[in-house]
Amino acid sequence: MFDIREIPELEAEMKKVNTHIERLCRSDSPSMQKMMDWVLEARGKQIRPILTLLCSKLKGKKVDATETAAVIEICHTASLIHDDIIDDADMRRGSLSVHKKFGPEMAVYAGDFMIFSTIGRTGLMNKPWYRTMFAKLEVMCNGEVGQFDNRYNVDITEERYIDNIIGKTSAMFAIACGAGACEGKCNEDEQKAVDIFAEKLGLIFQLRDDLMDFVSTSELSQKTIHNDFWSGYYTLPAIHTFADPECGAELKEIALEIRDGMHGKEMDSRIAELIKLTGGCQYTLSLIDRYSEEAKSALSPFRDSDPKRKLLELVDKIRTSAHAYVSNASNY
Repeated sequence: MFDIREIPELEAEMKKVNTHIERLCRSDSPSMQKMMDWVLEARGKQIRPILTLLCSKLKGKKVDATETAAVIEICHTASLIHDDIIDDADMRRGSLSVHKKFGPEMAVYAGDFMIFSTIGRTGLMNKPWYRTMFAKLEVMCNGEVGQFDNRYNVDITEERYIDNIIGKTSAMFAIACGAGACEGKCNEDEQKAVDIFAEKLGLIFQLRDDLMDFVSTSELSQKTIHNDFWSGYYTLPAIHTFADPECGAELKEIALEIRDGMHGKEMDSRIAELIKLTGGCQYTLSLIDRYSEEAKSALSPFRDSDPKRKLLELVDKIRTSAHAYVSNASNY
C-alpha cells in the first residue's frame, strides 16, 4: 500500500511486531504450530499494525507500540480465518486458506487459539485501550451479522449498508488507530479525531473493495465478477440501482431469480448494464471522494509530520485506485 522504508524506524518496528506475533501465537501442539506457521508465513500487507504504529507517532512521542500492534493484527487475522470458513474461500494472502489446507474444524481451532493465546500472554491487559478493543470487536461481529441478516434482501437501504461497513470494517481500523493514538499520548479530543479518521478510512477501504465486485480489468482478471451479488450480498452499486425508479425493479427480479437457483451468463451481462445505466459505480466513487476528504480533515488537529503524511497518503492511494478500477474497467 505504501513503502514503510520511507519512515526508517517503522521498518524496524514492524520486525518487532512480527516477533511479538510469533511469540504470542506459539503452541506446544505440533499440529497447532503447523497451522500457526502456515498463517504467519503469509502476512499480507499488515495495514492495521502499520496504522497503529503511525498513529502512535502523531504527537511526536517516543513510545513502543509494537506489542499493541501485534495484538491487533492477531485479532484481525483470527477473524479472517473464521470469515474464510463462512465464505468457503479458497485463498488468503496468496496461499491456501487455513480451512482448505487443514480442514474447517482445525481452522476454527486455529482462529480460537490465536485469540485465546494472545489474551493470556500479552502484558497489555491494563492498558486504557484494551477494554475499548473488545467493545469494538463486538461492534465488528455485529456488523458481520448485520451483513448476513441482509443476505438476499433487495430492499436493504444505503444507511443499513453503511452501518454494516462501520461495524465489519471500520471497527477494526478504529481499534488499530485508536490504540496507537492512546499509546502515543493523544488527548481525548485528539483520540476522537483519530476515531473519525479510522471510521472514514474503513468506509473508503470497504467501498473500494465492494466496487471490485462489479469491475473487470486486467489487474483484477483473477477475480470473479458479481460474486458478492450472486451470493446475495448487495453492495452500494447494486443498492443504488435497486432504488432507481426505472432499473430497480428489473435488478431486484434478477437478484431474486438468482436466490431461487436460476443461472445464466446473460444475467451477468444484464446486471452490468443496469448498474451502468444508473451510474452505480460512479455514485460509489462519489461517496469514496466524500469520505476521503472527511478522513483527511479529521487529522487537521495534528501538526505536519512523516506519520501524518503517510496516513493522508494511504487515503489518497485508496481513492485513486478506486477511480482507476472503474475508469479502466472493460464492463463499466
